[in-house]
Amino acid sequence: MNPKYQKVCAEIAKTEKKVEDLQGQLKELYDKKTELENLEIVNTVRAMVMDKDQIMSFLAAMKDSKAEKPTTTQQEVTDND
Repeated sequence: MNPKYQKVCAEIAKTEKKVEDLQGQLKELYDKKTELENLEIVNTVRAMVMDKDQIMSFLAAMKDSKAEKPTTTQQEVTDND
């Protein structure tokens, strides 16, 4: 076969492998991003200093788009700890 053709085929295979590897890395990064977002949500909810029923009511209100801002801020929670 033509050496140029073989070289192009080898480059295609090499590039496809790189793309596959990068897609795997991208999936891992998206998973890590989701994990960090979820952790931030959990930490925010814990910082609200509410009991379970209050949190559930607040989340239900948020779902209905009529939630009020929490009365305590992250700074206030940190200061109280």
